[in-house]
Amino acid sequence: MTTNKVLAASGIILNEHKILLIKRSNYTQIYPRFWACPGGRAELGETAEQNVVREVKEEVNLDFFPTEILTTATWQNRFLYRFLGTWSGEIRIQEAEITDYNWFTFTEAKKLELAFDYAKVIDLVHKHNLI
Repeated sequence: MTTNKVLAASGIILNEHKILLIKRSNYTQIYPRFWACPGGRAELGETAEQNVVREVKEEVNLDFFPTEILTTATWQNRFLYRFLGTWSGEIRIQEAEITDYNWFTFTEAKKLELAFDYAKVIDLVHKHNLI
């Protein structure tokens, strides 16, 4: 059985009860200038875990180590995986895809224009008392 669904994953990066969010640039027609967690589409043959590690490194230069899946979702033709994990390194954004980043509290994050399913992700992280 074949599927035309695309795998996409993102890393939920937390620090001192705040979540790292990136502001998407105009490089895409899907949610330009909206806020999201670092992540993106998998390359051919990548697992969700390999995908999130690569995308977080590419977008914000952090080494991300997924520890658990917080949630999954389907959006249009994409299977979305949202990973909790640990991380190390210093943030350096990929300027072609990202225009800004910041650490947000739950209240601050809920006021932003959030892409995809990130309002739900923020609610889940808050429910688990992580932000």
